[in-house]
Amino acid sequence: MKKQRLISPPGVQPGAFLVAFCSALFLLIGTANASNFNSINPHLLPFTADTLTLKGQVFDGSEPPVALPGVTVQVKKTDRGVTTDVNGNYEIQANVGDTLVFSFVGLDPKELPVLSSKNMVVSLKEKNTALNEVVVTGYSEQKARNLANAIGKVDVKAAVANKPITQLSQALQGGVTGLTVTQGSGMAGEDRSNILIRGISTIGNSSPLVLVDGVPFDINSVDPTTVESITVLKDAAAASIYGARAANGVILVTTKRGIPGKLSVTYDGYAGVQNATYLPKFVDAPKYMEMVNEAYSNIGGLEPYSDEAITKTREGSDPISYPNTNWSKLMLNRNAAIHNHSVSISGGNELARFAVSGNYLYQDGLTPKRDFERFNFRANTGVTLTKNVSMLLDLVATRSRRRSELVRFGNSLHLVYSTPPNIVPKYPLTDNGYQAYGNFGEMMNPMAELERGGFAQNKDDQININFQPTWQITPELKLRGQYLYRVNSNGFIDNRDSYNFLDYYTGNLVFTYGNSKGSSVGRSTYNYLASNLEFSQTYGKHFVYAIGGLSREANFISNFDQANLASYFVKFNYVFDNKYLLESTVRTDGSSKFGPGHKWGTFPSVALGWNIHNENFLKDVKGLTSFKLRASYGLMGNNGRNENVNELYRYQSLINGGNGVENSIGNPEITWETVKMLDIGTDIRLFENLGITIDWFSKQTDNILLTPPLSLSSGVGTLPINAGSVSNTGWEFMVNYSKSLSSSFELSASAGYSYYNNKIIALRGGPYIGSGGLDINEINYPINSYYLHKTGGLLTQADIDSGIPLLPGQQIGDIKYIDVNGDGNIDKEDKQIMGNPNPQGSYFANLNLVYKRFSLETQVTGFTKSLAYYTGRYQTVLNVTSNFDGGTPQQYQTDYWTPENPNAMFPRLSPSPGNNALPSDYWLTNAAFLRVKYIQLGYNFNPELVKKIKLTNLRIFVNAQNAITLSKMKYFDPETRGSEANYPMNKVFTAGLNIKF
Repeated sequence: MKKQRLISPPGVQPGAFLVAFCSALFLLIGTANASNFNSINPHLLPFTADTLTLKGQVFDGSEPPVALPGVTVQVKKTDRGVTTDVNGNYEIQANVGDTLVFSFVGLDPKELPVLSSKNMVVSLKEKNTALNEVVVTGYSEQKARNLANAIGKVDVKAAVANKPITQLSQALQGGVTGLTVTQGSGMAGEDRSNILIRGISTIGNSSPLVLVDGVPFDINSVDPTTVESITVLKDAAAASIYGARAANGVILVTTKRGIPGKLSVTYDGYAGVQNATYLPKFVDAPKYMEMVNEAYSNIGGLEPYSDEAITKTREGSDPISYPNTNWSKLMLNRNAAIHNHSVSISGGNELARFAVSGNYLYQDGLTPKRDFERFNFRANTGVTLTKNVSMLLDLVATRSRRRSELVRFGNSLHLVYSTPPNIVPKYPLTDNGYQAYGNFGEMMNPMAELERGGFAQNKDDQININFQPTWQITPELKLRGQYLYRVNSNGFIDNRDSYNFLDYYTGNLVFTYGNSKGSSVGRSTYNYLASNLEFSQTYGKHFVYAIGGLSREANFISNFDQANLASYFVKFNYVFDNKYLLESTVRTDGSSKFGPGHKWGTFPSVALGWNIHNENFLKDVKGLTSFKLRASYGLMGNNGRNENVNELYRYQSLINGGNGVENSIGNPEITWETVKMLDIGTDIRLFENLGITIDWFSKQTDNILLTPPLSLSSGVGTLPINAGSVSNTGWEFMVNYSKSLSSSFELSASAGYSYYNNKIIALRGGPYIGSGGLDINEINYPINSYYLHKTGGLLTQADIDSGIPLLPGQQIGDIKYIDVNGDGNIDKEDKQIMGNPNPQGSYFANLNLVYKRFSLETQVTGFTKSLAYYTGRYQTVLNVTSNFDGGTPQQYQTDYWTPENPNAMFPRLSPSPGNNALPSDYWLTNAAFLRVKYIQLGYNFNPELVKKIKLTNLRIFVNAQNAITLSKMKYFDPETRGSEANYPMNKVFTAGLNIKF
């Protein structure tokens, strides 16, 4: 059906934006278009008769809305009905308490109760079926059946609704193949996830480009409750329209908008508790003291703890003189609170639509003094200025606050690991009221840090104003514009008073915390300006779509540092007879990060598709709903994407303005990273409700921007060069199924698997060895491969007697290193590349069941192939020679070598780890895991009961997040790759409700 444009409302002239916008605000507060407000509560309105004459108008769900002629308006369970006229208007007789049913071919029907005689403005959405599904693509929306590229769509309702999602990036885990999402920390306010699209294809920045409502945006600055859709552009044909920064894929987020209809007010909230998925279980003080004694005995030293001291510590009768402190239990929060509250108001008419929402999130931390809160406000407004001119005007404001303890070394979690259990947390108050603490190192006592160390606080504010005018020149031709202005500001303070630590027994000065009263502020701005012309038309069997546009971006990182990007693009789609598909895109970008002659890059792509199911030889195949084959090839670019000062001027050599000394060496020849990508895939749908998608891709990144290491004798600093190439291949498989098994039972399920494997194929000046000697970048191996010594278990007496090469001081029970090159020495020449640290196989499964008014949904995610490396306190049983790196052994670390336990997990004890801490395959472990991401049970109350309490909908739910994890790694979270400084993920248990007025 050809859309008919809306008749201009009386009195609205071109350019009367102020009037239209004020009308939207009047709608919001109920002073204008009072029918929308009054229809909420019919008891406020007097009725003179039960039979009413109802008038109204019906629109589609587009923006701006289009009046729908021919819509059937019927009184439910009667034969009374009418159809809307050419302008979508209707008039019908009905009684109070009746229900009106609005229906139209291809649109989802809607039922509304008759509460008053006021006008009823209604909006109908298009049915979301496999054949007419609309997806957000580059700069527009298109029918999925007309696309020949690889696009994934996140089920926002399943991923976000009622889930304790503190950062939107967490919601992307599970649901779309090709999307690898790992959460590296559970720290309050810092629990964002790392996102990869189709694995890692470059040695530099691998993060995808994220756009929210058409403009680049930090995905974690978006309030999850305001999200309408999330689309993932995976191949070159889909992503190259954003060529400059599409090398790592593109994620498109759109937010909710108001639609014509009565005012709708909703509340969504939950509250609950958080528990760490993995917490250390330390040995107690007597066991620690025995292990320290044994460590010194193994090297012929004196044992520092007497049997009497160990016995008295075990008895616990004198905890001041013989303490036995469980730092984990004492310092870490169990059942940390979390709660989230969102209120949204939406509605409007043909003149103005609005969706206004406010959100508040509070998250307590695992460690004391650490918490996070965020306030979000969004007002999305759409106004119709004339018959064919409309405007979107959006305002977004966000404030977040992160508070933490002001720890001088590492963080509080690290101090819990590194402080021995035979240290007193704090002593009783002295007679003069002075508080003394157990002395450890430079007063690294966690309790002292907590109570006397002060606090730090960060505040971040962001305001966005986004204008998007649209001129529908003809039914086929549309001109869009967009301007966004963003300002970011941040502030930091730390506050610590000085404190003299005195010895509890002697009163002598032990250590002093100096005071700290620091503060800083920062500000940055961002401007985005774009325009595009869009054409869409059908000529018999031919469908043509074309779009061309330009954009300008200016990122003012500080008062004096600026990054600019200029872009031009053209895209063309052609469909013949709903069978043969062609897409072609060309984009040209110019970046200020590169010097003259190298600023511009051009990124073309092409895709072909074949809807085989529309061929005559398959039309009569029963059960085959759709069958599409597609292939694409194209180029994409990467200009580094790290928007910091060090990234902006890499083509220039910079000089210190104060002393004239050269700060950094530039390279005027650097230019774009270029990605070549081939994708072959198929989309199949059987019996209307079973979908299958399979993709294989090959991706090569050339001219990778790197800063290779130079020899110490070079005499100059490093400089950036286009230094390498990486190949990345993989495949994806996804199946989904949905069906209404009866009038009261619905089932939907999906599962997906993705596999990737990258390899460096060129590396100028390589290999590059990591600063810790643990990883390496080398040709023909994966990025950041483990670079380790090969081991053969623990040394035995037979090994010693055989004369194998040993490191100085090695004894029976130490790790046995293999002399790989046979030169009779164990040294760095024996190290080998021994594993891929990048997760290669990821999977997910989703299940959603609805029975009557009950609903149950769950998601499982995980990795099938992933290597991790034990580091820090997970590798080192004891290190009493270092206050920072030492600490308490965990209970599983009591499985160490002794003559009676030769097949132990850990080598023999010694006061310091020594050679046993060398990077080696002894500490590699399988990090594959399966995690039940969430389980949610909900209940929708009876509509008749809800209506009696003046509500439209009422739902309650309980949710368990990250509740179950299965892995061979039993000692730290396999997803966060545990370190004593790395906060574990949280199990989150919440209960909440959804209310709609």
